[in-house]
Amino acid sequence: MKRELQTQVNALILQVLFRGFRVLYKHDGRVRKEMDAWKDGLTLKLVCGPGGAVLALRKSERTGVAKLHRAQRTAITMRFKSVEGAFRVLTGQMSISEAYAAHFFTLEGDIYQTMSFVRCVEYAEAYLFPRFWSNRILKEVPEKELSALQVYALALLENGR
Repeated sequence: MKRELQTQVNALILQVLFRGFRVLYKHDGRVRKEMDAWKDGLTLKLVCGPGGAVLALRKSERTGVAKLHRAQRTAITMRFKSVEGAFRVLTGQMSISEAYAAHFFTLEGDIYQTMSFVRCVEYAEAYLFPRFWSNRILKEVPEKELSALQVYALALLENGR
């Protein structure tokens, strides 16, 4: 039961993260700069443990990122070893760098492009988590170019595809 709930929460957070990426691509110059530097057609996948939630993305010139079908192969795969480990990171209980140091996930693909993706995740976390939470999990909390409320409102209106 606990694992099923964590899987559902992970899936929900990945959906919010995806929509957040699309909003931030349009409204935050730093995220746009990072994503514009990605190779054309770059594909990324974030896998939340065996049998867990998956977010697969492709670089899109128009929206920054577009969703891919779950089964497609990607150039970069960030694979959490467990649903629980992914849950801890996605809910802000642990930073990505702490998870990396604790060997909570494996990485397949270009490390340079992956670091750019991680920076985009950290920008999104700064918007999506309250400041006191961001202070715990980010080494440096970046300034916001729009309010968190605006990001959430725009994310709700964003097409989830």
